[in-house]
Amino acid sequence: MNLIKYFIVLFFVSLPFSSHSQIRFSETIQGSKTATDNQASLFFVDFWATWCGPCVYATEYLEVLQKQYPNNFYVVSLSEENPDKVRRHLEKHPTDLAVSIDYNGETFNENNIRVLPYGILLNANGKILWKGSPTDFKKTNLEYYLRQHSKQKEVNKVLKIQKIKEEVFEADYIPSSDFEMKRIKNKNNETLEVSFIGDHIIYKGDLKSIIAKEKRILVDQVQVAPELNKTYEVYVKKGSSGLFSILDELKLDLFHSETKGDVIMLDISNMNYWDTQQIDWGKNTAEYLIDDSQIQGDNVTFEDVMFQLASVLNLPLVTSGAEADNEKHDWQIHHRFYNLMQSDLEDTYGIKASKEIGSFKTYTIRKKTP
Repeated sequence: MNLIKYFIVLFFVSLPFSSHSQIRFSETIQGSKTATDNQASLFFVDFWATWCGPCVYATEYLEVLQKQYPNNFYVVSLSEENPDKVRRHLEKHPTDLAVSIDYNGETFNENNIRVLPYGILLNANGKILWKGSPTDFKKTNLEYYLRQHSKQKEVNKVLKIQKIKEEVFEADYIPSSDFEMKRIKNKNNETLEVSFIGDHIIYKGDLKSIIAKEKRILVDQVQVAPELNKTYEVYVKKGSSGLFSILDELKLDLFHSETKGDVIMLDISNMNYWDTQQIDWGKNTAEYLIDDSQIQGDNVTFEDVMFQLASVLNLPLVTSGAEADNEKHDWQIHHRFYNLMQSDLEDTYGIKASKEIGSFKTYTIRKKTP
């Protein structure tokens, strides 16, 4: 490997994974504002992105752990995005954690990062001890590994940045029309990326995931032939639907049918909405915080928050009894335990939820016939 091509950060990752594996950072945005020592025995790399709503919660969670263990534990949040975009994000979502850039995606690729948020824990020798969702890394896990790994190393030797050449970063693309779409070749996005620029929503992912997002349904409710399920970047003006524009652009038709199966039936005949004063995260922030037990939404519609609930439950949601409004509201819904979710929905919003065998729509995408 020609190291002259990169900014180098060395983690010597050892035996179980690779004896010479390295984690490369392109640039440091900020050092840790909480860690009080220049040495640590454990290092946690938090893989995240500005478009990833759940990453906000994961970062806040890791920030709490960092504050509890400032002397021998060091967390660095790593994004593969444009550093200017990350800096703008941090102005609105400040953190006391160290933040670095993996602009070439070297570290993301070498660690096979396909789902965000994601994290890996390493000791001072660079050996990977743990990996998974950051919110699954509990205080008890940290204490266990601290007892097992007492050797310390200076942070600037483990996280060593050597600037070899200037990187040229592309400026953020600004769409000139309400809808734009382009094919992304030689890349498969297993997680749909949703971000915002100006008054546009940006989708980056495969066609199936983009259509499911636009329809507010589960990905499994959309059927697309593999040869049509390419990866795209789509710009849609906020407040408008990009669905028919996407279909027209690709010369596709969308057919729907009814399917029987397990559903969550929601009786909304007596629904009581929260107003928009219950949660306030400020302007230009994530609409959702989703963790392993609840969904919080700041100024989102019923359709949008139910799409998030269906996604975490992995079951279609079907409403009955009334039509939901299209206004924006605040939401806080438990999802981890079904009985608690039922009582939470009914007590807070007057929504009666029951798991039943019911009918739900599925969609098939096909090429238009000549």
